Amino acid sequence: MSRRCLRSMICVVCGLVMFSAFDAAAEAGDVRAKVNGKEILQQDVDRIITDFVLPQYQAQNPDAELPEEQRVQTEKSIVEQLVTEQLLLLKAEEIGITADEALVNERFEQVKSQRPELSEETLKNMIKKDSIIQQLLDREVISKVSVTDDEVQAYYEENKDRFQEPEQIQASHILIQLAQDASDEDKEAARKKIEEILVLARDGKDFAELAKEHSEGPSKDRGGDLGFFPKGAMVKPFEDAAFALKENEISDVVETKFGYHIIKVTGKKEAREIPFVEVKDKLKQGLQQQKTSAEVNAWINALRAEASIEIM
Repeated sequence: MSRRCLRSMICVVCGLVMFSAFDAAAEAGDVRAKVNGKEILQQDVDRIITDFVLPQYQAQNPDAELPEEQRVQTEKSIVEQLVTEQLLLLKAEEIGITADEALVNERFEQVKSQRPELSEETLKNMIKKDSIIQQLLDREVISKVSVTDDEVQAYYEENKDRFQEPEQIQASHILIQLAQDASDEDKEAARKKIEEILVLARDGKDFAELAKEHSEGPSKDRGGDLGFFPKGAMVKPFEDAAFALKENEISDVVETKFGYHIIKVTGKKEAREIPFVEVKDKLKQGLQQQKTSAEVNAWINALRAEASIEIM
């Protein structure tokens, strides 16, 4: 598994593993939990809230403090996640896993500009813990997880309803916009303009060039091309008109809430079952990630069951 996938797995499993950059036993203060005798302090929880949780909250609520009820729930969640982190670090220490200082320094140089508010010591400590936990999970769990081709094939066969591709068409359109409160005079002018364009299109003028010249929709620079889409992707009047057309056929004027359209169908794909060979690699990757997540969670739960954990 790649380093990026491994880091994502750690974040999913441990939540705030990356956030705890402090040595819980190094400071005095209220003890929130003990893991095999190692203390997790209130100061550690407060720092995570100050450095990580509160800035995110204040990005949406400038200068506001966390509501008391939300803070209490957040603290409980942080304590649980720090317990998991401490378990992993203690296990890594037990089997002799350490961080490579050169790699820690290299990673620090890569990320320091992203967290300028954190001291060098704090950020390096975060990176070091991340490295240790990555190594631990890879060695003890992730490297042992595999998904066979037979498992992938079996999943495909058991979930064929997920691999059905509906009928799709590719269409281009020319739009003359019309405001919801347009006057009768505005409607008449817009209708006249779109009908003049329709005459040009049916006389053989290049549809894409007409769209670039006249369309008022966001697809005009692409010659009006909307790509392939299934039923349900467009507003109903547009969909009904488009799916009724043959390939390369041009519609009459179609009115929707956006205005007046001319539609040209440029391609069609029949409904089909996606072949196994087309989805095998992506499916295998997804199953590998699911299986790995389940195995990592099970392994961590087993660690917790064997550990002495006190949450105050």
